[in-house]
Amino acid sequence: MNAEPQRKRILIIDDTRDILQILSRRLQSWGYEVLTTESGEEGLRIAKEQAPHLILLDVMMPKMKGREVCARLKSDPKTQKIPVIFLTALGLADHVKGGMDLGAEDYIVKPFEPEELKERVAVCLARHENPT
Repeated sequence: MNAEPQRKRILIIDDTRDILQILSRRLQSWGYEVLTTESGEEGLRIAKEQAPHLILLDVMMPKMKGREVCARLKSDPKTQKIPVIFLTALGLADHVKGGMDLGAEDYIVKPFEPEELKERVAVCLARHENPT
């Protein structure tokens, strides 16, 4: 029997390869298993198939925008409980409110400090591990 806790799986959906690589390396160095994709459509498929513990989602992407991805995740019984953190350059209050209204757990504005990301990811995962 394996006493080691299961590694948390995080899906990153962002159309910028550099961001995917940086975030992926960073999250892996913090002990997370990481899945990545550059498209919202692929992100929805991966979320259904892999059931990640958390999704980091860009808002501004070609074809399917992050807001639509979030709305679809939250309307699907198979993925609606997966927490979503928007990670975007859109930082106006209306953008944040709009993202939170769609069911996002948190909203991080780029550029961000790695320690801030680490803390907010950990808090979000802990909240969903031990729902109150």
